[in-house]
Amino acid sequence: MERAVKAVFIAVIFGTMSVPLAPLAAQERPACEVAAAPWAGTAIQASGRTLEEASGAAIGTEQAALLRLHPDHDVAYATLPAGEGEASSFGGMAVIRITRAGRYLVGMSEAAWVDVSQGGTPAQAQTFGPGAACSGIRKGVSFDLAAGDVVLEISGNLVPEIGVIVLPADAID
Repeated sequence: MERAVKAVFIAVIFGTMSVPLAPLAAQERPACEVAAAPWAGTAIQASGRTLEEASGAAIGTEQAALLRLHPDHDVAYATLPAGEGEASSFGGMAVIRITRAGRYLVGMSEAAWVDVSQGGTPAQAQTFGPGAACSGIRKGVSFDLAAGDVVLEISGNLVPEIGVIVLPADAID
């Protein structure tokens, strides 16, 4: 994807990506005739319940994915406490292949919890907030990541599927 096209794509999807002043549910969002969905048309893939299974659910950067999740209490998260999660919420893990260090934006179709870890150490979220109006991104979180495999942990989702896209933040500079 050309840099200029990529910058527009990221800016449209993520808007300004700042910490919201009000809870996500309280923010007014304009009505959309049709919301974008970067993961539309992608085949659904199972997320992992274990680290081993997460390796089979690999997501590349700039590649949208639609993940099938599991009941939260069935997932052995890499960094979250064992046994966490309610019977009515869903979660799972996938591996993201980061080719160069930098800040990355994780966009999701739902307002689930998202954590990432490298080498068993959780990464600190840098910014979070809703995606731009009509982008299909309900929640976005950015993380500073080193090159290598990163474990994406999704938890507390209210439905058993979620769309995810991971994009380098420097593409909007």
